[in-house]
Amino acid sequence: MDELSLEDVSDIRGTLALFSHLFDNGEVADLGRVFTEDAVIKLTRGAGRSVRGLPAIGEFALSLRPHGPDHQTLDTHVFVDGDGVVRARSRYLAVLPDGSVHNGDYLDVLRRTPQGWRIGLRVSVPRYPLANGISG
Repeated sequence: MDELSLEDVSDIRGTLALFSHLFDNGEVADLGRVFTEDAVIKLTRGAGRSVRGLPAIGEFALSLRPHGPDHQTLDTHVFVDGDGVVRARSRYLAVLPDGSVHNGDYLDVLRRTPQGWRIGLRVSVPRYPLANGISG
């Protein structure tokens, strides 16, 4: 894929925005509206962790409740890389229950499915401290 239509970009942004609503509210039955069935979330904060597959992503979302962060997805840039892979880079703010804020970047790889655009890979990179070897 060389180019995205305005409709594609709008649909992708909508998918990325929906993440926070579904994930933070524990609406795990609807996470398939955001992620592919085989999606992977890679968390690079601290020792790091990978969550693989839609059922595990749902379990992860529920494990954070009721005191998990409140996610905000901001400043999304959607593009097609040199290999034809559709990617998005977004800033995130995560407000923690004590009022402190954690921030960073979401580096997403997206796939068009029969149901619409879905995240196949999300790498969450904290802004501070900067993760070694991670570039956008």
